[in-house]
Amino acid sequence: MKTYQDQWVKGKLVEKGMRECAGRYEIVKSFCKQFRRPFTVCDIGANMCYFGLRLTEDFPKCYVVAFEFDKFDVRAVHVQKNNPSRLLFLKRKLSLNDLSVLNAIGHFDLILALSVLHHVGNKFDAWLMALRNLGDNVIAEFATDDSRSRRQSPDYRIPSDAQILGYCESHINKQIQRPIVLLPGNPQ
Repeated sequence: MKTYQDQWVKGKLVEKGMRECAGRYEIVKSFCKQFRRPFTVCDIGANMCYFGLRLTEDFPKCYVVAFEFDKFDVRAVHVQKNNPSRLLFLKRKLSLNDLSVLNAIGHFDLILALSVLHHVGNKFDAWLMALRNLGDNVIAEFATDDSRSRRQSPDYRIPSDAQILGYCESHINKQIQRPIVLLPGNPQ
């Protein structure tokens, strides 16, 4: 079974997934180079945890909490092959309430919401606000090629204060480039 994300084990790509990951990762990595101190990342919808694993390899002072729920047991076995010491991989389909609880107990330097927001249904604005409240910065990927997101939420859009960091190829239509954007969060 081909996975959605590439499978990364101890510094190497071991199996290509359906999504292009390396270029997307370079966009995230470029942003993270600004941190000159330990920093924290919350990866929502982590899938095979490609981004969290790579970040903890490339940045020795990076700590990641990653959430995934779909086929978690298979994904957890994959993550454990890396013996991650600064990555916490949790089985949870996050809700808006969960984000509020997380915000009450902690705050992250960076939130990753890559190909997540088009899955939140008619609560797009509430999710966007909750993600911003959870961290200083949010990197989000927008599925501009997915018409179901607009049907689920008429508010689904790239916010006016978004800074485009780059583009990535859609796995649905290779001719379409999805924007990856930086959204200001709410620093504490």
